Amino acid sequence: MKALRRERGLSQAEFAARIGSTQRHVSFLETGRAGPSPFMIQRIERELALPVARSQVLYQAAGFSSPYKCRAEDSPDVVEALDLIETRLLKHWPFPAYVLDKRWTILRTNLPGKLFLTGFSEQQNQPPNLFRIFLSAAFRERILNWTEAAPIFAARLYKEAAEDPELNELLEEARDAGLLDGLDETFRENVPVFVPVEVLGPDGSRLRVTSLLGQLVSVQDAVIEGMTIELMVPMDAGTEACLLGAGQAANGADAPHDPEALARSIELRGAT
Repeated sequence: MKALRRERGLSQAEFAARIGSTQRHVSFLETGRAGPSPFMIQRIERELALPVARSQVLYQAAGFSSPYKCRAEDSPDVVEALDLIETRLLKHWPFPAYVLDKRWTILRTNLPGKLFLTGFSEQQNQPPNLFRIFLSAAFRERILNWTEAAPIFAARLYKEAAEDPELNELLEEARDAGLLDGLDETFRENVPVFVPVEVLGPDGSRLRVTSLLGQLVSVQDAVIEGMTIELMVPMDAGTEACLLGAGQAANGADAPHDPEALARSIELRGAT
């Protein structure tokens, strides 16, 4: 509790006022001279807006059984939740869309999303990882504005890696390989509202996209809470028409079902 309070920059008095207690009682709780009730734990997690994973730790540290279940990623409840996101959201998004776990492994995608990554993700038994795709030579070669886009990718990588040891190992690999070198060599002035990623299509077309990141509000599970829904958004009419055309071609009655064959049929293989 002391660590949580300090993370928020609150004094004991300020923290006590927020949870309806006294500075003396907060001091006793932090030193172990007093123990919190389950109702106090609920108040603390609400006032500090704790994520489910942090709340679980707080209950355990106080000696209580957490009301939140510790589900595995392959548990029926988690799989059902992922299926819900895929069928109720990704399926109806006309552009590429993905569900990522906290290490950026792609757990679910829609058909435009599969086409979008054709040529970037290697065929393998394990699901593709968006982190490795961003840092791959194939991806960098297709980005027309890498100097402008690289700092955006790097900011996401550094932020996520700071909260996850395994993802930080991948970041260290990228550093050792020199993939993040030179990001600060060009000073950026008059940064625009959006910095789109400009991707070269095989026919020479320029696709300009950005991402919308989100999570479901009512999630009460640490595994699902750590997942991110990434929706690709076209930044101009030409890109929108290209991506919509790809989706319509892929969903046509005569369209093949293999993602690579679909990509070839609409001349988007390796485009994005």
